[in-house]
Amino acid sequence: MEEKKKKIDLFEQAKIHKKIGNFLEFVEDIIVLILVIFIFIITVVAISDMAISLFKKGSKVYTLIAKFIYIFILIEIFRLTIIYLKERRVDTSLMVKTTLIAVLREIIIKAPSFKLPEYIGVSILATTLALMYYIPKYIFVSESKFELRKFNKKPQKRLRKLITLKKKNKTE
Repeated sequence: MEEKKKKIDLFEQAKIHKKIGNFLEFVEDIIVLILVIFIFIITVVAISDMAISLFKKGSKVYTLIAKFIYIFILIEIFRLTIIYLKERRVDTSLMVKTTLIAVLREIIIKAPSFKLPEYIGVSILATTLALMYYIPKYIFVSESKFELRKFNKKPQKRLRKLITLKKKNKTE
């Protein structure tokens, strides 16, 4: 009798944890939705600012290019939050691309006033971001398994093995 009571208590606790988790996910969705709305408003304001400065006399081309790239950064952040809402994960490759675009924007804006140490620092940063984007894509088969790729001389055999394994898994 006591065992049944203990099992019932455990199930009741699990239901409470599930309800709390669902509530916290709902609050998280609301926060992300508010952030998406703010990013959308900021994007509209940035587009209007770019349009006004486009027709303003004496506007410089590199400031317009910087504003244009800023709009692309906002769009990428907007897309990142939408992916988060849909898939419940942060797309790290998109985040690294967005950061790389932001760094390149700063280079475009501030490059004429850079000195040698700043050029070296920005070069290291851009190289690191590029490696962060490309290395996981080409070294690892999938992010979920993190299995290292084997660089064989005969990739056809490996491919055939993978295809036969997939067929066996589907039939089971």
